[in-house]
Amino acid sequence: MGITAATPTNLVVGAGNLLRASADLGASEDANAFRIERTYFTPDLNGSPGGLMGTDYVQSEEGILESSLPELSATTLGALWPGSADTGGGEIRFDGAVRLQPEAYADWELVVPGFANEFGFFCENAVNLGKIDIQADDKSTAKPRLELHSRWDPADLTVSPHGFRITALGS
Repeated sequence: MGITAATPTNLVVGAGNLLRASADLGASEDANAFRIERTYFTPDLNGSPGGLMGTDYVQSEEGILESSLPELSATTLGALWPGSADTGGGEIRFDGAVRLQPEAYADWELVVPGFANEFGFFCENAVNLGKIDIQADDKSTAKPRLELHSRWDPADLTVSPHGFRITALGS
């Protein structure tokens, strides 16, 4: 197909902004990443030299959104640590619960403005499953990395909790 008149409109350039429940969490640093990971089952049929078209079954699927947040606040630190809460006086602590409560999950979106469109990469009902690793030194900013994994809503297993959004700028 090559380059067309639509090529500039379809480019996604820049790191974008990370939103949690539609609230901007501030600047991000390093590369932001979004991916959808799937696992499949394909039967190994006798007499077939390999998997047959039409016999691949999706076993599981999740969206994963990664970002590094150098702006540390009670909001960003709480988002890093599912099940934690601001206990007052500037302290954030884990509540000790074995099972995460519904408020530990949130809708997240990486929003990147393009030339004519805004591109959104979203994970709904997502929770940080990455490790909490905050490193501070004299030559860089402390920037903990979030690894947000989408979770399916048990009330509606027909709607994927992750995906893409393209919106015309100015609409």
